[in-house]
Amino acid sequence: MNKPAAGTAQSRRRRSLQRKISSVFVLFGLLLALGLTIQGNLSQQLIVHPIWEELLRSSTDQYLADGAPARALPAEGLIRGWRLTGDGAPAAMPAYFARLAPGYYDEQAMDAWDGEKSHAVLVTPLAGGERVVMAVDITDLENDQNAMALISVLIAVVSGLTIVASLLWLYRGMRRPIRLLAQRMEELDPEQPSQRLTTDFAISELHDIATLVNRHLERVERFIERERSLLDQASHEFRTPIAVIAGAVDVLRLYDLPPAAAAPLQRIQSTTDNLSETMAALLFLSREADGSAPLESTRLDALVTLLVDDHRHLLDGKDARFEIEALQPLWVDSPEAILRIVVGNLLRNAAENTWQGAICIRLADGRLTVQDSGAGFDTVAAARRYTRALRDSAKQGGGQGLGLFLTRRVCERFGWRLTMSSHPGQGTLAELRFPG
Repeated sequence: MNKPAAGTAQSRRRRSLQRKISSVFVLFGLLLALGLTIQGNLSQQLIVHPIWEELLRSSTDQYLADGAPARALPAEGLIRGWRLTGDGAPAAMPAYFARLAPGYYDEQAMDAWDGEKSHAVLVTPLAGGERVVMAVDITDLENDQNAMALISVLIAVVSGLTIVASLLWLYRGMRRPIRLLAQRMEELDPEQPSQRLTTDFAISELHDIATLVNRHLERVERFIERERSLLDQASHEFRTPIAVIAGAVDVLRLYDLPPAAAAPLQRIQSTTDNLSETMAALLFLSREADGSAPLESTRLDALVTLLVDDHRHLLDGKDARFEIEALQPLWVDSPEAILRIVVGNLLRNAAENTWQGAICIRLADGRLTVQDSGAGFDTVAAARRYTRALRDSAKQGGGQGLGLFLTRRVCERFGWRLTMSSHPGQGTLAELRFPG
């Protein structure tokens, strides 16, 4: 139940570096656009700020407090005033001012009257139908605001182009070298020793990564070499006591022993043969396949016949038997000891899981099939047991874990395909495909 959630969390962590950098640039662009928008709104607020209304009201109040009309209204400058009687308008006053009703008009309201000039106008009614018109000319301020808005737009456009150019540079300047590094790492063949990455990257970080990868490859090669050397020495050391035991069995067979000793001697002989084959397989697998040495070929159909005879004793006391349905001639490029281990494991597993009925063996069309008539098994549960057997092979008797391990490694090494299909109560079918 936790696997999908874990997979989702892992996919979140695997976001590409370029996407993260792009997100930073896009966020920067959005913040810049937001800042320019706020600046434009603030400059617009300056034009329609209440300070202009307060300025016009204070000027009007000052004019009326000084005993109008004794004091003349200013006729020039940014703030100008007129005292109107009736619908007439002085020559210096914009004509549309005379048509304004009493009240305050900011720059936005005055845009409907005049699209070229910008004014804030206050019309104050007096007794007798007179009106005082006070106006402040903010045309220059609005022109400056429009110029600032244009500059802001230009800055936004240039910033956007810069961000796009930077992203293109990232994708073209960094994506190719990163993919080249990944491609070179992908081309490393684990079966070919002494491979290294070329470090001719213009980007210093990629150069450092390639250098560290090469150092890691060197450490891995030294570790594998130590393990291979240990395995080779151990295999050679085990061969001596195995040969001594086998020789002792041969000597004992020369004596007139009680009949009860025949079965133990046969078991000792079979065990030493299996150990010899296992040691040979381990030595073979410990060496890398370089293709320089010619590979031994084995006739599989003849070997299957011998192995069936060797494993008939596993069916003693059972109502079961081996049946060879077809044996087409087939030569396999593999040492005989390797094929003995793989085919022997298939026969042994079939014999151990069959108590009655036939174990059918068929070699045809480049495929070896072993069908038993046992109880079968659940494939999911068997996969768990197989994994546990590989992990705990040292705790299991009879070398079962080592046999599974060798079978898997041999099939991987030679490109053979081993499949197992089974259903509870219907037996198990093992199929070993050889490359054509």
